[in-house]
Amino acid sequence: MTGDGPDVYEDRFFNIAKSSDGEIQPTLILVCVRLGIDRITPVYWDALQASMRLPQSIGIAGGRPSSSHYFVGTQGLHFFYLDPHETRTALPLRKNNEMYSTEEVDSCHTRRLRRLHVSEMDPSMLIAFLIRDERDWTAWKGSIVHESSKAIIQVAEQDPVIHGQSSERQAAFDEVEILDDEGSETEVETLDGYDSIGPHTA
Repeated sequence: MTGDGPDVYEDRFFNIAKSSDGEIQPTLILVCVRLGIDRITPVYWDALQASMRLPQSIGIAGGRPSSSHYFVGTQGLHFFYLDPHETRTALPLRKNNEMYSTEEVDSCHTRRLRRLHVSEMDPSMLIAFLIRDERDWTAWKGSIVHESSKAIIQVAEQDPVIHGQSSERQAAFDEVEILDDEGSETEVETLDGYDSIGPHTA
């Protein structure tokens, strides 16, 4: 499942992931985010690294300007990536792992792993998670909700569009923060009841 922004709705997830018997089937969550204008704002660095360390993470589709990368791991402020343009034929599914030849196993690994500093990454990306069952969902949701740094993904109980509400969350305005290029908060200038992000209402 995927959406147009960083919000993941629990009711929508269950509608897609649960089978007729009520059990969650393996489901891929794809979250589209933009974490800056021309580079990732530093305030998001920790949260982005933390998302990659979650056991449900299966990587990030992103890159740098004019280059696409598939990020698979992180160390410090560097993200390791593979070139998604180098493809291989899919291996047949076998019942026993010992049935794969050495050549087939080697084709799943690489001898060349590249890395990119987070400050060089394009701020637009697709973050992917694989939820296998109910326990996985609970663990993932808890990790995302209780992330101590600036959150890059929001989890809500209901999709407002499905329930006939406004597509904007009521608390969204209160969550707006003005950040400079270094990720520091700046003051909002107020002029005659208006500020830089919209009019005040009585």
